[in-house]
Amino acid sequence: MRHLGLEVHRLEKLMARQRGYSAAHQDADRQTGMHGYLLRYLYENQERDVFQRDIEKAFSISRSSVTVTLQLMEKNGLIRRESVAQDARLKRIVLTQKARDLHRQIEADILAFESNLARGISEEEQEVFLRVAKKMQENLREGLAKQGISICKGGDCE
Repeated sequence: MRHLGLEVHRLEKLMARQRGYSAAHQDADRQTGMHGYLLRYLYENQERDVFQRDIEKAFSISRSSVTVTLQLMEKNGLIRRESVAQDARLKRIVLTQKARDLHRQIEADILAFESNLARGISEEEQEVFLRVAKKMQENLREGLAKQGISICKGGDCE
């Protein structure tokens, strides 16, 4: 019998250990987990005004949770809030240079990590792996559903 779960667990542990040595990830880990998601969201939406309500909607989280997270990000120098001309009550959320630099470094680290992970593995082998991993996810989701266990969090299903 093959122990697929054990191999996946070993892979997960090695990946976590590798990520732990990334300077950008160590800096990001000092923030809350939500900060990384917000950094990416704000970075990808730099060309438009983003307000607190947009973040609440995009992540299906409460106003108070977003307020606390944004206050901490502002305190850590990752964002600033700027008034908009049409309504002084509205404050758009803007990434600071520190946050943009951190995001770019994290993206570069991810690219290097993925490159190392796939080294020596052909495109075809990678495609097979991805198909197998997705099938395993489907199997686990179906098993959980049969047990009446929901995998949805905050209104979003994985």
